[in-house]
Amino acid sequence: MTKTASAKRKRAEREALKAAESNKRAKSFHDASADGSNSPDSNDVADAATGSNGTRLPKILLEKKLFVENSTGKDRVREAKLYDLLSSENETDRLEAAGAIISSLLDDEGVTEACLTRHLDWRLFRGLASGRAASRLGYSVVLTEILSQLLGPPRTLCRDKYPGLTFDKVLEMLMERTRFGGNISGQEERDLYFGQLFGLECFVRARILFLEEEGPDRWNEILRLLVKLGGKKIWLRPQCGWVVAQALAQLDRPRVEMVLQQLVELGWAKTPEGVGIWLVAFEQCPELTTGDKAKHHHPLSSRNLGELAGILKESGQDDVEKQQKQQQQQQQQSRRGNYVKNKQANWTPQLHFVWDLIVRHFLRKGPAGVDEFRSFWKRVVDDNFFAKTATEGQKFRGFLVFQKMLQSYADIDDLLDVLFSRNLMTCLINQASQEDRFLHRAALKTLKVVEETSAAHPEATGIILDNLINNNGLYRFDVMTKSKTVDKILQHVKADTGEDVIQVLSGPVMKTSTTSKDINSVKLDLRVYIEYIFRLTTSAPEPALQELTSLAYAKPIWIPENANSLVTELSRSRLQSAFAKLSRKAEDANYLCTAVQSINPDYIRMEGEMKKEVHAARKRLEKLMKKSASASESSTDEIKISQGLALLHAIAIFQLYNEEPDAFQLLSDLKEYQTRLQTDEEGAAEFLVEILLSLVSQQSSLLREISQRVFGYFTSRVSPKALELLLDVLSADESAKGQQSLFDVDADDMDLEDMEEDEEDESDDEAGSDAEVDSNVEFDALDAGDDEENDDDEGESGSDEEADDEEAQNLADLDDALGQILNSHRLDKDEDAESSDNDSDMGDDDMLELDGKLAEVFKQRQKAAPSKKKERKAAKESVVNFKRRVLDLLEIFVRNEAGSPTTLAILQPLLQLVRTSTIKTLSDRAFELVKDYQKRARKARSGGGGKSTEDSKLDLEEAVEVLKGVYAELKAGETKSHAKAAVPACLIAASGVFHAGKGDRAAVDAIVGDVEEAPPTQLEMKKAWDEWCRNQEALKKKAAGSAGKSK
Repeated sequence: MTKTASAKRKRAEREALKAAESNKRAKSFHDASADGSNSPDSNDVADAATGSNGTRLPKILLEKKLFVENSTGKDRVREAKLYDLLSSENETDRLEAAGAIISSLLDDEGVTEACLTRHLDWRLFRGLASGRAASRLGYSVVLTEILSQLLGPPRTLCRDKYPGLTFDKVLEMLMERTRFGGNISGQEERDLYFGQLFGLECFVRARILFLEEEGPDRWNEILRLLVKLGGKKIWLRPQCGWVVAQALAQLDRPRVEMVLQQLVELGWAKTPEGVGIWLVAFEQCPELTTGDKAKHHHPLSSRNLGELAGILKESGQDDVEKQQKQQQQQQQQSRRGNYVKNKQANWTPQLHFVWDLIVRHFLRKGPAGVDEFRSFWKRVVDDNFFAKTATEGQKFRGFLVFQKMLQSYADIDDLLDVLFSRNLMTCLINQASQEDRFLHRAALKTLKVVEETSAAHPEATGIILDNLINNNGLYRFDVMTKSKTVDKILQHVKADTGEDVIQVLSGPVMKTSTTSKDINSVKLDLRVYIEYIFRLTTSAPEPALQELTSLAYAKPIWIPENANSLVTELSRSRLQSAFAKLSRKAEDANYLCTAVQSINPDYIRMEGEMKKEVHAARKRLEKLMKKSASASESSTDEIKISQGLALLHAIAIFQLYNEEPDAFQLLSDLKEYQTRLQTDEEGAAEFLVEILLSLVSQQSSLLREISQRVFGYFTSRVSPKALELLLDVLSADESAKGQQSLFDVDADDMDLEDMEEDEEDESDDEAGSDAEVDSNVEFDALDAGDDEENDDDEGESGSDEEADDEEAQNLADLDDALGQILNSHRLDKDEDAESSDNDSDMGDDDMLELDGKLAEVFKQRQKAAPSKKKERKAAKESVVNFKRRVLDLLEIFVRNEAGSPTTLAILQPLLQLVRTSTIKTLSDRAFELVKDYQKRARKARSGGGGKSTEDSKLDLEEAVEVLKGVYAELKAGETKSHAKAAVPACLIAASGVFHAGKGDRAAVDAIVGDVEEAPPTQLEMKKAWDEWCRNQEALKKKAAGSAGKSK
């Protein structure tokens, strides 16, 4: 049949399919019209439902019916649909279609020989060359089964039923339908190659090649064709080799030896495919390894490793010579000015199947084969794929081998330890460190696999870490590779293996600290070590905190003297950051208290008075922890108070350990608070808010987190006067004046003229002040990429120290300049000064010259002084940040006390902040807080949680005063953002007056009622209030109706 006839046949099949679909739709419509319904037939619905989810084919396709030789009409449609489904990407559809086709060809008496020939020749073998969807997979299933029944036992249909379909005839059909040649495209050529490969594989899988009555002729012919096909395209050879390897599973030892001999004769013995086939043979017939001669031929024996390395490297001496000649030609042409396009390496992310067999070989041997594996890895991989002379493509393949074996041997420590060899680690670090390297992405992918393997196998983390930062790796691995590999690995450490990991991390830095003479290198390693321990606090907090505590206070003997101050400062800072992180994540507040209690006070050098104070504070902390643990479930308020005081004591003790100047004051304030709590509860609440404000104003994330948590424990005890202390912060000016009022800055330190200019410069600073300034600033390149922690205390302390150093340096420079001009020196430098014999008086000209020089020096000094604008900006930012933190506390208060009458007092200050603040983020936060308050107040009144306003006996006069203040603020606003916040705030206050007056709206109407000619905001408020009242009436009627029904 010609191609034209084939095209006509396909076109006829498509037309038949379309006609069948049209007839079916017409019949469905006719049936539905006849019985007066629009629903389709139930069978059709079932068929459509089962067909749509891909679990079962329509019944018409699965019926037991043989194909006919000359199909027409419904038979042709059924045949076309089945073959179409045979190409489906849905495996269930594909397999059911394959079963239906096999049954339609060979069930019962089977079809005629002509019909079977047609299907084999024009359907199945031609379908193997199709690249559509999953055609090759589906057609291979059908062909394998047909070949098995046609040419193999028990049926062997070719003897009686189909004598014309012999092995040679069927194989000839395959070769005819997959013959390539002529002017065809590259894609068509690839389809034909793969079709022939899949067809030959069907003969192998049908298990018809090694029948005793047939002899070796069938296998010899298939093997010849596979070797021939593999020789035509290099990318086909591994696939052909894998088919041969699969065939060995059907053979006994004599025939296996025969196949191995054939490979030698065909020239495949010393190829990667040959190595793979030999490994399969030894795996299937272990007795082949007995005898000296057999051992000599084992591919992985030590005597063959040199030759094996060349085979697996897949580049012989001829390729090297060709590459050198090509480079010489390119250089010559470049000298002549000709453009030469560099040829790209043909890399593939898929490894040869021989590597799977090698992995399986050593995996089967386990730890007993570690010596053999070490020799193999060094000779074949490390000194081969990662040698200096290796090409980029070979190194890329080496990375793939490493990834595969790393994932396979993660549970075998001895084999895992061998993988991180010298050349591999050198190549990995070099390629990962620079983006312009050819294998940079491959190296990053390899590091990603290392991270994933560590996460999937936490027990292997110690060995992986040891090889990354020790042995053939680098201690500053993340710094050198510009990655976070070690950082992420430390996050997957199991808590029970934390101490072992710390030993792995500390080993190299201890060795460097005690043996290295380069103090700068030692300090870098110590900084990295502290960062590693800090990262470990996430996954193994207890041992990591103990190690950080030891570094911060104990001063280990292995740390050099000139590095002690660095280690102490940095470890204390990271310890504080760790506490802040744990305070955010830990549900149990006692965790932080326990961590502080675990710090041995003997580590810290303290004077007698300080030691007594610490001892007493630790006793009080212990009592508070016991009290919170022993309190009954009913006394939740006492538990919260004990937990809050315990947290504050823990912070105070920690600050004492760090020699913070305000630590003693905090402890004395806590004593006074506990005393006031027994006598004056309202005064104690004010005093506690003052303590928390003093903590939250500091540039420390830990103090901010603790302050918020403690405030959450004490919100039920916050009095109106205590709340007023928080609200006063919101009304402060966002300028130097506000800073002076909030932080008690001395008036002498403030320039009156500067404060007057603040208001003029506020608009200029608005954009720069919109972000919080107390973010963490790490003065170290190691932490430049740390996006997880914002340790505000480090940035603040670093800024202060830097400012002090800069001021001292400026004064020293001024002294030097004046000394050179006046030929003089400071009194404390008499011993170092040179004697001067020039005691002559200066003349007028000299005095004028001296005066000019002094004026120039002081002019430069004035230029070097800090900018007043920067000082004003810093003052404004400090006030803005303080307001942000107060808003955090108010958010907690609203969350816990939305139903309390005390909470109404926050409405007017929040609206004033929306109206007066020049910082958009502050206005937005205040608006969101008003909306949150409205939602939570509504929920509290409906009994959904919190304290009910009605139950709290809200005073009507106080509620009216709050409403007047809020409504006055509503009228003062001029912006849309203020109006959006003012209307819900007024509704909250108005609803409070409504409930305090027991459902009488007259008091509210007296304030917001007369708005006939009012501005739009007041009209909107009146409309919202009327709507709210109508909703209340509807709810009241609904409740009354429900009560009547219940009676």
